[in-house]
Amino acid sequence: MLRPAAVIAICAATLACGTLPASAASDRIHTFGIPGVSGVRAWGSYEHDGVKVRIMVCVEDTTHHVYGAAAVGLAFDSGYRRHANVSAATIGYEHAQCRVMATRFRGHLVVEALSGYQNGKVRQHGQPSRIY
Repeated sequence: MLRPAAVIAICAATLACGTLPASAASDRIHTFGIPGVSGVRAWGSYEHDGVKVRIMVCVEDTTHHVYGAAAVGLAFDSGYRRHANVSAATIGYEHAQCRVMATRFRGHLVVEALSGYQNGKVRQHGQPSRIY
């Protein structure tokens, strides 16, 4: 039978070895905001994972005056020769959507948001922003 002090020491050692400090866990995921478009809130994150980068893009329609909203992230190789894209789109007030992709293009990430009318035409473009 184990003594209470030994049980406490074993539990503490198990917890210490199995967890990371909060600062170490958050260093890997980088969050960003996508420049504003009236009535649209857009954001995302990226995480370098070995030879790939995992990119998430989210968008939310925040006003009744916007029919639809979209956000896109373009990941390029270092020479801007090849790319992959991830996009999220939503229709309707207070609706939000997120999309995720993993790609080997780790050179640069450019993001943009836009809003649209019911007929499918673009209402307003945001300013493209280079994240890295």
